[in-house]
Amino acid sequence: MRQGYIREPEDIKYLILYSLNLFPVTVTEEELMETVMVDDGFGYFEFAQAFRELIDSRHISEIEEDGVKKYLLSSKGIQVVRLMEGHLKASVCDKVQAAVIQVLRKIRRADSIRTGHKENPDGTYTVTLAVCDKSADIASVSLLVYNERQCRILEENFKENAEHIFKGILNLLLNERQKNNPED
Repeated sequence: MRQGYIREPEDIKYLILYSLNLFPVTVTEEELMETVMVDDGFGYFEFAQAFRELIDSRHISEIEEDGVKKYLLSSKGIQVVRLMEGHLKASVCDKVQAAVIQVLRKIRRADSIRTGHKENPDGTYTVTLAVCDKSADIASVSLLVYNERQCRILEENFKENAEHIFKGILNLLLNERQKNNPED
């Protein structure tokens, strides 16, 4: 038997709407699910059914951004959230709010990391790896590689380790490591 507070389909729907209301940006189904699955009273299939019903009833709007389906509350969904305010237990609300903050951190991090590659006339490739803010690149590196497989490897590794990579580059360029550890 499941231990959570949210078990009824209508409660699951409200939890989804409540979660979606906390986001200042559009989110994917997976990102939304990550914030909603904080209560052990229901599972993926209950979430998926409630989510689809909310889209069908037009409480949630679906849009496409760069080929990815994303979701936001419709005016109908906003009305439900306002009417049901205080319906969820405080402990569930706290868990959802914490999960939303974690998802937003991931979204912001992903939005600040840019990768891409292009084929050069001689058959080599130039891979560009960058960390950006809203208006400009903070740091960018372009590397010459010999095939698309190398491009993908560099891009994926960079996406996973961007902070460590640029910290290492900065330390080398600023000579920080040698100043702090003369034996190295």
